[in-house]
Amino acid sequence: METKINLRLTSAPESVMSARHALDQLADVLLSEKLEDLRLVVSELVTISVRHAGGSSYDQILLSVSVSAGSVQGRVCDAGPGFEVPCNPKPRSDLKGGWGLPIVENISDRWEVERCVNGERLACVWFEIN
Repeated sequence: METKINLRLTSAPESVMSARHALDQLADVLLSEKLEDLRLVVSELVTISVRHAGGSSYDQILLSVSVSAGSVQGRVCDAGPGFEVPCNPKPRSDLKGGWGLPIVENISDRWEVERCVNGERLACVWFEIN
């Protein structure tokens, strides 16, 4: 059985918490440790969208999560320009930021950035947690 979540969030800081709370409905289908990992990855990716996509609070962030047989696939999309995937993401040298991608890298089994998804000019980060 597959469980799906699809959300449209505003490009605002409070959307990070909204995304985390939306994942509560997966508590019956995921082990608590995997659910916490998912919350962390989603929080970081939505935060990156809010901070770096360059959108206004009217722009939307799209979140989709699918769980099947304990495997989680997710995607966070925005209208921003996207970014090149660094070979080995690291936080800033002053340690005051830049933790998002290292967290995504460490928790996800696979992840990647895509642009122009389904003919739309979107930047999406997809991830998989097994």
